[in-house]
Amino acid sequence: MTSPADGAAKAPSGLTKRALGGMLWTFTGTGVQGLVQLLVLMALGRLLTPTDFGLMGAAGVIVALSQIVSSVGVGPAIIQRRELETLHIRAAFTISGVLGFVLGALVWFTAPALAAFYRIPAVEPVLRGIALLFPIDGLNTVGESLLVRQLRFRLFVAVELLSYVLGYACVGVVLAWRGYGVWALVAANVAQVTVRTVGMYVATMHPVRPSLNYRASRDLISYGFGHSLAQVGALLSQQGDNLVVGRWLGAAALGVYGRAYNLMVMPASVFGRIVNRVLFPVMAQVQDEPERLSGAYERVLAVVALMSLPVSAFLWVAAPEFIPALLGPGWTGVVLPFRLFTVSLLFRMSSKVSDACTKAAGAVYSRALVQGVFAALVLLGALIGQIWGVGGVAVAVSIAMGFNWLAMAELSRRVTGLAWSRFASAHVPGLVFALLVGLTAALGAQGARAAHVGPLAVLAAATVAAALAATIALRTRPELFLGTHGAWTLRRAEEAVRGAFARMVPQTARDRETLAKVNSE
Repeated sequence: MTSPADGAAKAPSGLTKRALGGMLWTFTGTGVQGLVQLLVLMALGRLLTPTDFGLMGAAGVIVALSQIVSSVGVGPAIIQRRELETLHIRAAFTISGVLGFVLGALVWFTAPALAAFYRIPAVEPVLRGIALLFPIDGLNTVGESLLVRQLRFRLFVAVELLSYVLGYACVGVVLAWRGYGVWALVAANVAQVTVRTVGMYVATMHPVRPSLNYRASRDLISYGFGHSLAQVGALLSQQGDNLVVGRWLGAAALGVYGRAYNLMVMPASVFGRIVNRVLFPVMAQVQDEPERLSGAYERVLAVVALMSLPVSAFLWVAAPEFIPALLGPGWTGVVLPFRLFTVSLLFRMSSKVSDACTKAAGAVYSRALVQGVFAALVLLGALIGQIWGVGGVAVAVSIAMGFNWLAMAELSRRVTGLAWSRFASAHVPGLVFALLVGLTAALGAQGARAAHVGPLAVLAAATVAAALAATIALRTRPELFLGTHGAWTLRRAEEAVRGAFARMVPQTARDRETLAKVNSE
């Protein structure tokens, strides 16, 4: 039996409008949650000690690796499947639920050994506390995946934000204020996952009767296992360089390197969440229509280039002032690796798009192979690069990111049929726009530096110069600096925003008319 939401064999029309609306809602929700997270971190930073955060951080590594294994990728398999039956949903709920309980028990019983590995005895009870996360999160896999598959982004964002505010923020801050230390963080994480699980189930009301139907389970695991392998490779590629820097260059160097890397990763991570939640399910719905899939892939590549390349150019110019203004004068050592990492911002963000495209097309094992090679290159490059210090590691990791970008692009081209010429031309407007932004920002920054003003004044001068040049260029030659895809996307985004306001204005007008009528009577 096919689920009611998935009866059509052909992808529905209006996907572009729904995708843009989904991106708008996801971006808004991510921004609001980011602001709340900043406020919560400020509060917890004053209520908890660095040791409390350190214990939770050590346990977090286990959580990150375990969550990849906990569902064997059945969630993404639900999103990607062209035809989804009730048996698939029941099998996914059973698999993820059982694995969640098994993994939770495994973390509970191996907590002493994991604490001994860390040489931090105090982390043992914390690991046992977070073991509760796995069975609860396992029960959430199906509800969360169905919401994404059905493109119900507004409701997904609402549940995510509500679970963070009611679960993590309220519980964490109150318990930290009452003096519970690291247990405030443990309870906050468990509460957040619990609220999210309940919210996702109420939103979808999916079947919960267990089933281990062989055909349905095989359909899910054959895709999901490859997805999990790719996730393991991605995790190793993200942590391998930190391991090398910490082991060979020391804690201080790791602090500098980590700050530079995290500042670069932050915008890419936000973009990655939007891509995974919006583009992946949208592309999965057109996986059997190569023209639509290749067109969507090419258009998003062009938009990513327009977003990332000008930002990279500006940050390269402004890094000597941006880092001290953001982190303080004691972090000038971050400037060099940060500058080197800005070059790879396109690689990171564009790879997220290729990742969504290959997942949507079902090429999960080829994707896992690329991620495995990427992880090996990061580790090998970091080992070689550490000879020249933090800057050497940054160069090596950036080169590895470039390889991953090209390899994922080649894999995406195979599943979409997009020619290399179209792939390259999609990046031209972004490159031209980046040259304009970088040159004008450099002129503004150099003028301010020559006047011997402070970092904030230099940043302001570079920003005003770049913004003014960009505004003039986009008004006079939009076809040159935005290209066909950028101009199309800008028009659709403006229509989406106007549509959102239009839905609110008529109601407001009716309210005013009613109020005027009441007053006249």
